This record gives sequence, C-alpha cells and structure tokens, in this order.
Amino acid sequence: MQPGKFFFVVGPSGSGKDSLISGVMPLLPNNQFLVARRVITRQALLHTEDHDSCSPAEFLEREISGDFIITWQAHGLHYGLPSSLLNAIEQGVHVIANGSRSMVHLLQEKVPHLCVIEVNAPIEVLRMRLSSRERETPEEIEKRLTRASLPLPAGISSFKINNNHSLGIGISRLKAILLCNLESTDKLQQDLYQKICGKSLNRASYSQLIPAIIQKKFSFDDAQTFLIACTEHLTEDEIVSIAHARTFNYPRVAWGKSIVVDKHSLGGIIGNRVSLVVIPIIAAFGLLIPKTSSRAITSASGTADTMEVLAKVDLNFDEVKACVQATNGCITWNGKLNHSLLDDAINPITKSYGLDSRKWSVASILSKKYTAGSTHIVIDVPYSSSAKVKTQQEAVELAHLFEHVGKEIGLIVKAFPTDGDLPIGMGIGPALEARDVLQVLANDPKASIPLLEKSLFFAAHILAFDPSIGNFDAGYQLAKKLLESGAALKKMEAIINFQGKIPAQELKIYTLEVTAESNGRVQKIDGGIISDIARHCGAPVLKLAGVDLKKLPGDEVLQGEPLYLIQSTDLEKLQDAHQKALRNSGFVMASLTT
Repeated sequence: MQPGKFFFVVGPSGSGKDSLISGVMPLLPNNQFLVARRVITRQALLHTEDHDSCSPAEFLEREISGDFIITWQAHGLHYGLPSSLLNAIEQGVHVIANGSRSMVHLLQEKVPHLCVIEVNAPIEVLRMRLSSRERETPEEIEKRLTRASLPLPAGISSFKINNNHSLGIGISRLKAILLCNLESTDKLQQDLYQKICGKSLNRASYSQLIPAIIQKKFSFDDAQTFLIACTEHLTEDEIVSIAHARTFNYPRVAWGKSIVVDKHSLGGIIGNRVSLVVIPIIAAFGLLIPKTSSRAITSASGTADTMEVLAKVDLNFDEVKACVQATNGCITWNGKLNHSLLDDAINPITKSYGLDSRKWSVASILSKKYTAGSTHIVIDVPYSSSAKVKTQQEAVELAHLFEHVGKEIGLIVKAFPTDGDLPIGMGIGPALEARDVLQVLANDPKASIPLLEKSLFFAAHILAFDPSIGNFDAGYQLAKKLLESGAALKKMEAIINFQGKIPAQELKIYTLEVTAESNGRVQKIDGGIISDIARHCGAPVLKLAGVDLKKLPGDEVLQGEPLYLIQSTDLEKLQDAHQKALRNSGFVMASLTT
C-alpha cells in the first residue's frame, strides 16, 4: 500500500484556510482524506477552529512523551500535530493539516510526501479581515502580514491558492490540488484539476474538456475555476489547442466560395463602429462577409447594439444564410449562432473579477470565424490606456498571436495594432454611432474623418485578399470608389431591409451639455470615462442614450463651450450621468499658450 500524502495548508490569518478545508471535505472521496485536529493551549470556543484543547502544562507533558509530530508557538499559544496522523499516512490516508509556514522545514523531516498549500489573499483583504476580528492591535496585525511573506524551504512541493474570488472557487482550487494526482480520478476530471493547478494541457485534453464544459458535466464552481485558470496561464500551444477544440468539434458553414472574409475588432475604443462601414463596402464589391457580432459587455455599444438601431439582428442560422446569399453580407448578433456558451460563461467572470481574457479571446474569436465559414480575416487590435490592450507592444504581441493561431487552424489572418487614443466617431451609444456610420456611407460633409479613414484602411486590406485586387493601394482606391459612388450605402440599405428594418424610435430625448471650465486645448479624451457616462445615460439598453462629442484632441476650447452633449430618454438616468460628468468630464485640458 502506498503511504498517504501530507498536505500542509499555510497562510496568514484571514486568508480563509479553515473555510476552505471545511468546505472541501464533503467533496473528497470517503475514507481517503483526514483533517488533522490540532492540539492548542486555547479553550475551544464557537468562533475558533475545531481543535483539541489542553493546558500548557499538559501540552508540555505530551510533547516530552512524543505525542506530537511537530509543535510550535504563536501568539502566546502552543500548537501541536498529533503523532497518530503518521499511522493514518501509513494506511494510505491523505492528511490535511492547517499549520504554520515556519514549521515546514521540521515537518519535511517527519512525514513522507509533504505538499505545502499556500493560501493567500490580497493584503488589503487580509488586513480588513484581521481588523474585523478585534483580537489584535494594528501593530500585531502588520507583524502577522510580514510573517506571511516568508519563503518556503527549497525543494518543497507546493501549490498556491489566491483566495480572492468566491468561497466556492477557493474550495474548487483546493479540491483540484488534493485530487489532481489521485489514481482513482477519471481522466477528464484529472485534466480539469491539472489545469486548475496551473499545469499546461495538450490538444487531446482540450478536445474533451471544452465540449464537457459546454455540456455542463462539471459543477458550476469547478467550471468557473477552470475558466479562470484559462485566463491566468495559457501557453501559445494551449491557445492553439483551445481554438482547435472549439473549431473542430462543431460543423462549419459551407458557403461554396474560396474566399469568405470577415473583420473583427477587440474594441474598447469609443465610437469605433468601423465594421458597420466596412461590411457594405466589401459586400458591394462582391465578396461574402457574414459578420456576426457580440453585444456590449462593458462599453456603451457593441456592433450588434448599433446595428439593432437600424435592423433586426437576432437572426437564426437560416436567416443569416439567406441574407448573405441575397446581399453578400450581414451584420447580426452571434447569440443564436456559433458556440457562444463558453463565452457566456467566461464573460461575466472576467468582468466581475477584472481578469485578463485577451489570450482566451484569440481562440474564441478565431474559432467562431472558422465555424461561420470565413477563410480570410482582418483583426483590429486597438491600444490605449483606457482600452482592453494598454500598450503598442501588447498590441503587437497579440496581433502576432492572432496570426499564428489563425494559421494553425487553417485561416488567413492579418492583425493590425491601431492607436486608440483618439475617438473614431463622434457618437457614443447605439443611435449616435449608427448616425456616424450612415453619415460616412452617405458621404455627408459632417461625417467623422477618423471613422472614414479607418474604415477605408481595413476595407482595403480585406479587398486585397482577392487576387484580382492584389495589394493595399488598389484595395484602398476601390474601397473609396465604392463609398463615394453610393454603392456601399445602397448595399447597407439592402442588408438592413433583408434583416428587417427597424423604424426610428419616436421617443422624447432629454439632453444636457457638459462645458469647459476654462479656456484651453483638448489634450486627451479618456474613452473609459466617456463610455461610462454613456452607460449611465442608459446605453446600450436605451438605444437613444449616449454621448455626442463636440470637441476632439487638439481643438481649442473657450470657457463655457460644450465639450459634449449627453442624451437619454430617461431623465433620471440623464441627470445621474450629468452629475458624474461634472465630477470628471473625461477631458484632459492643456492651457493655451500666448
């Protein structure tokens, strides 16, 4: 019989060790795990851990007689782990013990197969939890927090649990560590636990795990914990593997064309409705471009939200296919299409916990494009301090990743980092962004120049995929011609009519101005703040709500001049947004030089 392992759970007070241990025990195989009851020279009370109490004198007698594997002192108390635990280990039982990291070096000499599990949480959370207990002075609390950062001895097998999410997720992380190498666990469950523990998985594992997650074969907490692990540590090979699993486990739309194109943006830039201009340009040329888009997650409007001002977007597959066959393109919501269940699960997690899901998004986006039948894709990777991608270097790296993963699953992908510090359109919110799009398509003199130029740039690269065009310059001239001739607008009208035109809303719109506090020059506009103000107005749920910019970076502004207009059909939301804008307009101003 193989001896059991000794799992020594360490971490500062307030990290939640006891809660995790008590929560995980009902989830472990019967008779295979044992929680060590510590002996402490403290009276057992309801608000303290479940332990065996004894007097200091009795403790010392037991220590001399060899009743403990190890003992230690902390906070004026004696702690000990009983020697009877060694008998359990010899019988193949795995022991879980809550202990002090300062005792790890002694424990490794006493037990076979020692594994240390470090539980921690953000220091501000620990400080708050310890303070709420009202047991120690602030100075004593700081000493505890300092001890928690002491390094472990070299050569110790260890795992880390950052207990910074829900209790259920923390318990799932502990369970994964305890069971990840247990022979009795089936292969699928083992793979799940291995990933949660921070291991890299191969393509075969992901090809089984991804469908299992979608089919809800795991508990809610286990599935959430797995998805969080996939945002925290993914190798490039794993991203390819996930893309393969999401791509080749599902049927692909066959359009009967050698070139089927698409355009996608990572978003996060205000007024960036380039796709709505690009799709009708490409469709007017004759290439198929079946565009499926998400609704807004954190922004004031997504592509689908904006298109929904003009036309029905919740089409099923047959309706999408008919629209593309009739008009060469579509602009629809992907909620009824592709395999969005994984993203429906991970998006709320990443939003709630502020996780970086960009690498996961690469596999998600490209797999959807593949199953939608696309063969050639252009990706916009905008970077800005207020966007999903913060720096140019990050954007370059992500662009390379898009192209590499695309190639691995049989797609031709061109990804372009773009500067996102400047607004692309003047409107932020579904109806205002739709207005900007139609102005560009109609060659309106009031059309946003940045929106026009960026749209021509991406349309040119897509058109260059066609051998008859061949290069960017020829593609740019053709895109410009299709726009200026009215062919793109006519194609947009055909797409809108086929999807189902939505009449303009006849609702009262309330407006308020946000004005400059002094003379100056607009230096920068914080897109995150402007987008948040638009959401406070009610966007994207209220289609007519949003922010209409009146000034752009570089513009001179006089005191009292409007920086932007905020609007909504809900007066209370508008007033709330206005108060928010008065506290921080999102405009960074520089003094005018004389």
